[in-house]
Order: sequence, then C-alpha cells, then structure tokens
Amino acid sequence: MKYKVVLITGSYPPDTCGVGDYTASLVAALQKCGINVEVLHTHKWHLSCLNQIIKHLNSLKPDIVHIQYPTVGYGSSLMPHMLSLFKNRVITIHENSQSHILRRLSLYFFFMRSKHLIFIKQFELDYTKRWAPWISRRASVIHIGSNIPVGHTSNRDIKDIIYFGLIVPKKGLDDFLKLATLIKMENLNLRLRIVGLPNPKRPDYLDYIYKKASNLPISFEIGLPKRDVAQLLSRAQIAYMPFPDGASEWRSSLMALLINGVATITTYGKHTPENFKKAVAFAQSPEDALTIVKKLTTDAQERETLSINGKQCAESYSWDNIAQRHIQIYENIFLKKFSCLFF
Repeated sequence: MKYKVVLITGSYPPDTCGVGDYTASLVAALQKCGINVEVLHTHKWHLSCLNQIIKHLNSLKPDIVHIQYPTVGYGSSLMPHMLSLFKNRVITIHENSQSHILRRLSLYFFFMRSKHLIFIKQFELDYTKRWAPWISRRASVIHIGSNIPVGHTSNRDIKDIIYFGLIVPKKGLDDFLKLATLIKMENLNLRLRIVGLPNPKRPDYLDYIYKKASNLPISFEIGLPKRDVAQLLSRAQIAYMPFPDGASEWRSSLMALLINGVATITTYGKHTPENFKKAVAFAQSPEDALTIVKKLTTDAQERETLSINGKQCAESYSWDNIAQRHIQIYENIFLKKFSCLFF
C-alpha cells in the first residue's frame, strides 16, 4: 500500500530535544519498513511563517500528516495547532498532565481535529480522557524506545557503575553522588561514570554536578556521539539509575541500558510495569544500591541473568515494534480515505 507520511516536529537532531531524537528514531524505523516518510522541520514557528510552511507542506503532497507535540523548538507557538487543520492528521502528545494550563487548553485543537491521537504514556491518556472523553475511540498508547542503538562489543570490560542520561535536576543524580560518597567512605575498589548530555537551558547544573563530584571516584563522558555511547554501554557491566518517581516505560535512558545488556539498578514507583521486575534490580536508597552493587560485582551469574532479562524486556519496546504500531494506524486512516473514493 503506497502512501506518504510527513512528520512535523519543532526539534530534530542535532537540536537538543528528546522529542526530536524520538522523531528521528521513528523516521529511521518507518523507512526500514519501506514507508515513504519525510520530515518537516524548521526553527521558525511564528505565525508570520504560516503561509510559507503550508506551501512547503503542500509541496510534499502528504497522505498523512503526523505532528509531534510539544517540542523545545515550537516554544509557545500555535503553529502546530494551525497545521492540525490539514486532512488525515495524526498527533503524538508527548506531555499533557505536567504542562501549563494554557498549553493543556490549546490541545483541544488536536482533540477536535485529529484522525488519531498517540500518547507515549498510559497515565497521560487516562488524564486527557478526563478532559476530553470523546477521544477514547481514536486514541492509543505507543511507548517510546531507546534513542541509543545496540553496541557491538564482545567483552564487558568497563567495571565502573554507570549513570546515563540528560544532565538535569530531578533525575536521580544526587542519589548517584550519594552512592559515590558511600563507596569512598568504605574505601571500595570501585569507580563510577556519568555518561550523558547537558541541558542547554541549564548549563549551571552540570557545573553543580562537577563541583559535587570533584572529590569523589567519578569520571565523566559528556556529549559523546550516539554510536560511541552505544559502544560504551555495551561494554559496561552495572548501572545505577535512581529515578525519583521510579522506573517506567517512557525512560529512554533506561531502555538504552537494557537493550545493551547492562545489569541495571533502579527505583520502583507507581508507574513501574510488572515486566520490569525480573529485568532490573530495585533499590529505594543509595544504601540499598550499594548492597546490590557489592553482590553484582562478585556474582557474575546474577549480573548475566539481569543482562539477559533486561534485553528480553527491552525487545517489546524495540523500534521495529513501534514502527509497526504506527503503520497500523496510518493504514487504517489511509484505507478509510481510499474507500471513500468508491462509496
């Protein structure tokens, strides 16, 4: 079935934005499946550019317009809402419940006009249905995958405890530093490594982490290309990812560790799914994490079990599966459009 999809996004690599990275991974996965897909991306989202963007969109001759929202690049622009007036619109809502009230109200443009709504979190869909119950029949949840590919290294020779992700507040880095402090206090022959990207909006936070880690056994790998991150993770043995609200299906950094077979220690929360229970080790404090670290560093079989279970768990969140879920939605919309030509 031949049809063309145009993905609209306010951010796209090399922009620093999780939604932009997600979009790039989705595009690659769809193209791998043979879908004709193009990206409409610009850094000019003020309304004075509306005619120019519409002209560009029309020139691409899409059968389906798929908008990713929100993104860092859009800012507070209502341009995506204007573009949602196009035919055969699919909207992926990456965030709603934590948004400003005005942004939440603006989503009614999408709720009223879309052919299908995709949410990356079940609780976001449940929250949104309280605002707009009529979307239930044309809304679904497709969880995110890892933006980091699988590395190809045969030996796990990095014995550091890894933290991986965007360097921002409220992501568990203070607990990671506390673990480093405990390791130093006990004079253990262990090191820790922080791998990630700084948030361009909070460069001061990376400086804060550098200062707090200055006397701790921590090394930094900041700003590595994705392929280098993948190789590093595929060589790592143990990770500690203490999410304050618990491990969940939308933590792409956690998925990156699992698909690369890193035995991962994390936290349990109300959104932690059942299938994570054998894929990771749970520690509710840095002290708990230290106990588990000691066990994993001496028990190769336990590390290998977590590594294998983590990989198996991550397979259900693979980009191949994510692409197939999207294709089902596109084809349902396109078939309805096609059938209308004959009936």
